[in-house]
Amino acid sequence: MGQHHARAITNLGQLARVAAVVDPAPAARDAIGQIAPGATAYADLDALLAHEEIDVVHVCTAPSTHQAMADAAVAAGCHVYVEKPFVESADGAARLIAAARDKGVKLCAGHQLLYESPAREALALLPTLGRIVHVESFFSFRTVRRSPNGRTPLRADLQLLDILPHPVYLLLQFLDAAAPGQRAELTALDLGPAGTLHALVRSGALTGNLTVTLEGRPVESYLRVIGTNGAVHADFVRGTVQRLIGPGTSGIDKILNPYRLSRQLLSGTTRALGRRALKRQRSYPGLSEIFEAFYTSILKDAPTPMTPEQILETVRICERVAHAFESTAQAAPATTRPVAPRAGVATRVLLTGGTGFLGKEIARALTDHGDVARVVARRSPPAWEQLPGVEYHVADVSDGLPGDLLQQMDVVIHCAAATAGGFDEHRKHSVQATERVLRAAAEAGVSRVIHVSSLAVLSAANSRTALNEDSPLEARGEERGPYVWGKLESERRAVALGKELGITVKVVRPGALVDYDNFEPPGRLGKRLGNIFVAVGSPRDNLGVADVRFAGRTLAWMATHFDEAPQTLHILAPQLPTRRELVSRLRKVNPDLTVVWLPTALLVPLSWTAIGAQKVLRRGKPAVDVAKVFASQRYDTSRIRDIARYATPRSAD
Repeated sequence: MGQHHARAITNLGQLARVAAVVDPAPAARDAIGQIAPGATAYADLDALLAHEEIDVVHVCTAPSTHQAMADAAVAAGCHVYVEKPFVESADGAARLIAAARDKGVKLCAGHQLLYESPAREALALLPTLGRIVHVESFFSFRTVRRSPNGRTPLRADLQLLDILPHPVYLLLQFLDAAAPGQRAELTALDLGPAGTLHALVRSGALTGNLTVTLEGRPVESYLRVIGTNGAVHADFVRGTVQRLIGPGTSGIDKILNPYRLSRQLLSGTTRALGRRALKRQRSYPGLSEIFEAFYTSILKDAPTPMTPEQILETVRICERVAHAFESTAQAAPATTRPVAPRAGVATRVLLTGGTGFLGKEIARALTDHGDVARVVARRSPPAWEQLPGVEYHVADVSDGLPGDLLQQMDVVIHCAAATAGGFDEHRKHSVQATERVLRAAAEAGVSRVIHVSSLAVLSAANSRTALNEDSPLEARGEERGPYVWGKLESERRAVALGKELGITVKVVRPGALVDYDNFEPPGRLGKRLGNIFVAVGSPRDNLGVADVRFAGRTLAWMATHFDEAPQTLHILAPQLPTRRELVSRLRKVNPDLTVVWLPTALLVPLSWTAIGAQKVLRRGKPAVDVAKVFASQRYDTSRIRDIARYATPRSAD
């Protein structure tokens, strides 16, 4: 976010310049230096304030640090812009506002949507709507699960709290404009089971509705205002406004209104996309505009873009929601306590990466059979994702696994690995993590480890031969991309360390994992581009996939029957589906989807072209062979067919 701020400030010409940057990470300081050459770099804020005369401090750090950073900047006599969420408590916000007033400096919160064109246009239209009777603020978004730079994203509920100020301050702004002088009050609040928030906010006689959801699709961000003389819909995803001014009660209105809206949506979207393309906008819309308004208010000693009361009301509502999330988590204490193991029967399993797509199904299968699942992950899951009976511990295994977590464990299932980023991220979170886990297991006396690898590590040089558990590995994985390279090197390291440390390491190579209850196509099936799905390969080819629940039960069985389990196992569907069958399944849940088949004969020359382009544009870096990534391969499923009977939902053997 700091980089977005720096870009937006450079758009303001002579009004302001980035004079300094503060970040403990050298790479982050260097990144700002590329955007704002000449900015002085510091590792901490105290050093900056001691050596520089700064007019405005922008706080773009983690939400939990906003209060301390803003307090320090105000104490030094600086004006302060604080990214959303402003601070975590209303009391803290009130103290900061009072301190700024005493120091004679101004505060601004990161409420940039107010300065985007949809909000400005909708506010200008309010007088035409008559008496306002309802305001609705809606926000649906997809949580960040993988960070491209390898950092650990916030857990889902904290991401919701991080984004929450946007729909809140929009709602409050329009309620205030429709009912000036009235204080907004949160009168009702309900949290759904998986991160859907419903709230009612009353301002005098006017009621506003707030909805924020992690699950609702498509991704939307809009504000709708309804009055006695029409309605306005401000769309912040597309940057458009649709309006229906007039009572709209006649028969002709009912017929023509959909056409009016369609015309506005088409023309407005086209104009908005054109503006963004012409501006070559790389920072968030509204940032430069709110910065300009804030800086101008400082220079002219004029009112700031939002009043202290508006900032405080936003913080107050967000704090109420945060407390509701905390209450939800505390109301389900069983999710953080392990079940009592059955004496002499239960297996105690430490599971790395146990909050991921596969990991949580392994944990579910273990606890379903009364075994102990101790999950180690880089972040704890929100309350609604925690499984009853599972122990959750936060640790980054690439930095080392605390020895006390391995005490009294019987088996380690190492499922954690990098899923995004480049070679450096996979070197740390896949290869280095594997080495740290095995060494920690050896030190703790745990001699049984299951290492989760991938089918992608197998050599596909001979496509006519069915791959099995004894097939050779790729000689080099770089041309298959960072993920395959990381999995390949991790498996090799796990096997070598097992021999060196006296640990029995069993290797599991899952195919592409799918959830048939919430089906999303595996990457090797093709690529979705809007409402078009490009399916790659022949429809008759089988694809090496496995249902994620089946994979979880299989790994749980291997952990509890370690000595009986094979040394190496490919987890695949015993009867592999064809690409056509998987596309048909995708069409069932996406009936409006258009499918285009890209045959292998066309993919190969396209891949050659892509390899050539990569060698020119990414000199010194391995070129990814797209044809290899999407290549179909035959698999021998005889071993998994033998194991499959043990992985039925109610099997205990």
